[in-house]
This record gives sequence, C-alpha cells and structure tokens, in this order.
Amino acid sequence: MKRFTLLLIPLFIFIVSSSNLLLTPLFPFFYGELVESTRADELEDVAQQLNQQQKQLSDLEKRKEQLAQAIASTSLSLAQISAELTDAEEDLAKIRRELTKREKTLKQWEATRNTLIREFYKQSRVSPLEVILSSDSFLDSSHQLQYYQDNLDALRKKIIALAGEINVFKENKAKAEKLRSELADLRNQYQALVSSRQSAYYSTNSQITEVKITIKNLTAKQEQLILAKIGNSLATGSLVLADDPNARVTFNPGFSPAFAGFSFGAYTHRNGMSQYGALGRAKAPYNQTAEQILAAYYPSETLNKNYPIPSTIVVSGTNDYGQTFDWSKTFSLSVCYQDSNGGANKYDSACIKRGGKMNFTEYLKHLYEVPSSWPTAVLRAQAVAARSYAIKRGSPICPSQNCQVVKFEINASSWQVAVDATAKWVLTGGVGNFQYSSTSGGYLNTSGWDTTLHSQSSWPDNAYENIGGSPWFYKGWYKNLAKQTCGRSHPWLTEAQFADLLNSWVVYTKGNSTDKSRVTTWDTGCWGGNPYSISQMKSRAEALGDAYSKVLGVAASYSNSGYTSSISLLTDRGTLVIDGPTFRDIFNLRAPGHLALKTPLYNIEKK
Repeated sequence: MKRFTLLLIPLFIFIVSSSNLLLTPLFPFFYGELVESTRADELEDVAQQLNQQQKQLSDLEKRKEQLAQAIASTSLSLAQISAELTDAEEDLAKIRRELTKREKTLKQWEATRNTLIREFYKQSRVSPLEVILSSDSFLDSSHQLQYYQDNLDALRKKIIALAGEINVFKENKAKAEKLRSELADLRNQYQALVSSRQSAYYSTNSQITEVKITIKNLTAKQEQLILAKIGNSLATGSLVLADDPNARVTFNPGFSPAFAGFSFGAYTHRNGMSQYGALGRAKAPYNQTAEQILAAYYPSETLNKNYPIPSTIVVSGTNDYGQTFDWSKTFSLSVCYQDSNGGANKYDSACIKRGGKMNFTEYLKHLYEVPSSWPTAVLRAQAVAARSYAIKRGSPICPSQNCQVVKFEINASSWQVAVDATAKWVLTGGVGNFQYSSTSGGYLNTSGWDTTLHSQSSWPDNAYENIGGSPWFYKGWYKNLAKQTCGRSHPWLTEAQFADLLNSWVVYTKGNSTDKSRVTTWDTGCWGGNPYSISQMKSRAEALGDAYSKVLGVAASYSNSGYTSSISLLTDRGTLVIDGPTFRDIFNLRAPGHLALKTPLYNIEKK
C-alpha cells in the first residue's frame, strides 16, 4: 500500500453465493488511495488548465503584437492622409481666393462693358446732322464712335478670357472640393479604425493581465499539489527487489541528492500473458487455475480443448545457449570438433547442430520459457500459450527468445506432464498473436491492469507480478541486453546530471534541428557522436529562456491507460511538469551509459 498519514478505512462490498452463502470481499479499497487518486487527478486537471491558459496567453500576446503593428501602420496611413487633406484644403482655399478675385474683376469689367454699351447705344441713335452740329468737326465725331467701338471689342475679349479662367477655376474648385471630401471621409475611416484597434489592444492587454493572474494562481496551486504529491509519492518499499542489488531502489550510490529512473517491467511488448503475473495468480490465496489464468490474459480469445495439432514443426536458427537447429536435417546430430582432424576429441558444445524438423509435441517438451518448478497451473497456461503461438507463427520458427526458447535437452518431467495434460488445448480467435512476456510492469495492452482489483487503485503493491516476485517488476536499468555497463555500476544520477535532463528537454522542445541532433548522451566513451556537454546544454537552455540547476523534489503521475502521464518537479525555477512520454524520450536520449526507462510505466526516485 502507499504510505499516508491519514486513517485508512477498509471498505468491502460482498457477493453472496446462492449455493453456500459464502461472503466474498469483491472490492476492498482504502480511503487513502482515493485521496491519492483524487490529488493526482487534480494535479492533472491543474496541469491541463495551465497548458490551456499558457496557450491562451501566447495567443493573446501574439494578437497584442499584431494589433500594435496594425495600429502603428494605420496611424502612419492616417498621418499621411491628414497631411494630404491639409494640402488639399490649402489648395482649395487658394483656388477660392483666386476665384473670388477673378469674379470680382469680372463684375467690374462687366459693369464697364455695360456702361460702354449704353453710351454706344446712345451715340448710335443720334442723327448724323446732330453729330455734325454738336461737334467741332465731323472728324472728331467719327473718332468718338470708333473709340466706343474699340473699347467694347477689347473689353469683350477680356471678359471672354476672364470668363474662361473663371470656369477653369470653378472646375478646379469642384475637383478640389471632391478630393477634400474623399480625403476627409478616408481620414474619418482611418480614425475609426485606429480607435477600434486601440480598443481591441486595450481589451487584449486587459485579458493578458487576467490570464497572467490565473496562471499565477494555478501555478501556486500546482506547486502546492506537487509538494503534497512529493510528500506522498509512490512508496516502493513493499515492492519485490530487483535481481541486481545495484539496480534496486535500496542501493546507496554514495552521494545525495541522487536521482534514478525505475521501470515497471522489462523488455516487453505488453501483450498477452505475463509469466510472473501468472505465477502470482497461481499462488495462495488466489490459486487460479490454468483456465482462469488464460481467460485473464487472453480475454478476447477462446480456449479450444480439442484443436487438431500439427504433426511437425520446423525449427531454424541458434538459441540463447549457442545451440543451432538446422532446418535441413531431421532428428540428426552433428558435432563440430575443436580441431580439424575429426578424431575422438572433445567437441565444442556451442557448435552442436540438431535437425530442425521436429515432432510438434516433442518441440513443446523442449521449450524452456518458465521454470519447471513453478505451480502446475502456470506450467499448463504456459504450455497452451506456447502451443497457440507456435501454431499461429508456423514453420520455420526460431529457437531463441525472439520466438520461443528451445533447447536440445528435453525439459523436466513436470513440464512434460503440463504439455501432455493440455495436449489439444489451443487459443483461437480474438487478437490472435498469443504473445507472452516475463514482466509487463502491471499493465497489459490486451487486458488492462494486472492487479488483484483489476484496476490502478491496487497497483503497484497488489500487481500479480509483484506478488509473483518478478525481479524485473521494479528495476533501475543501467546495463544493456549484453550486460554491458559502459563503466557505470548503478542507475543513479547526481543532481547536476538529472538537471541536465531538464535542460535537454528545454533544448529539444524549443531548439532547432541542430539542437535536437545534439541531445544525445554526453557519455561519448560508449556512444560517440557530437552531443552538447552538460555545461553547453545548460548554456543553450538558458539562451532559450529556461535553465535548471537544482531539483528539490520529483513525483510521477500515472494514467489509467497504463503509462506514466507526467513528471512533476520542484526546481530552482519553480514548479515544472513534463508529460511522461516526452520525459521518457529525453531520458533515453540523454542519460549516460546504458541507463534507460524500458517501459512507458516508470517512476523517478530521489534520495
């Protein structure tokens, strides 16, 4: 069970058997687990809200920047239009002044013309005799009439010319008034646009302030939840210890603080049967039968107990013990001697070759997938799974753990009995891959949570693999499959090395393609390449806006779908939440040596 400082209240729901009134506890659970689950759910909710608010803040800040640019551009256009409008108004005023001046001159000239016309008219009505009598001479009279005529002609030409100018000025005035009107309308439109965008800018700025307050409150709440979660983080003291003492959570690395990634499960596809889970189910008080175990791990398949079994199967390849099966031979045995003379010398046991075409049942009796000392129910369930897998895969089949482990030597009698007892039992239908693996970590893609309550609430303590004692249920992996260590004797990291993972996350998620290519393990002695050093990674992360030096606390959250959903951290830069799959990717890319998180379901330990 997880450790809690509150009162644990066991609750039970009972099933009453109609045959013997047996009371069976169906769903025992504890209030503490509900509190932990609620807190985890609340932390997930807060993280989601923070992500939403931060996205909204980013969108608002982009909009604010766009509005600021739009306001600047519109204001510039408004200034240009206002200047053009001022010029147009000045031109119009000048035209009006000139027009007024010319209209005044025209009126004067028209008045003079009218006076001349009247005088000319009067003179034209006087008889020649009167003209001669009233003038000193006839010549003077002629000159006077000619004078009127000449003045009228000249004045008429001036009036015509001036009238033409006035018409031009009137046309220019009309054009200038139209231009001024258009510019005034355009100015009003731009003024309205600037005003509208300024209002939107102020509104956006106000929203940004509100969102920042919300983010601040959510961050504070997240920090409280993270602190509470770190204080009540996954208790692993009741979990079975790993097979390697240095890979156990109890190992002392000799420095503090120390951080390590622990995987739930080993090399697994998380499909079908868990072998250690089957062992846990077969143990008391569960005592499940082979049929019950198979039904639990292959829920969509049907167990056919009278399936027509093939007579033979072809085995081809080399197993994990160096034994080679030659598909071209049938039940023959060839030996490679240690020298070339072919005499009766000692043979090289790693070079024995056995014929690869085998009797199908005989093939099954040579399988070595689980210890023969395990309970009968497990052996029978394993025999059925192996038989179903072999039939599904067909010939040729490899003899290694890439398919199913087969040896030249026949297995123990207990295994042979299990094969015979399930002679025609085969799984059919469903997904149809009939896979199985040693340890899945307590969750399987094909059947969900592999726990006593078939739910996350009883994981990891009551996972059947933990009950079965799997040495790979909870392990810090620092060796590869070939047992190479790359110079490391344990999976623990110093604070600087663990903070480097956070800086790597910053660089990988915020950097460019070159940055991403350099987020590889800094331990180049085994891997080579051109990674950022720890100091370079920190500098690059700082240039991208975030760099971490200290990690004060860490806790994992788990999805009901069987994977680590997030890693919550308390750092020198405040709280930080990284989604689980991404953190695993960064860990596996950057962690030194062969350190790795083997499965999607993992935990980060701090001591």
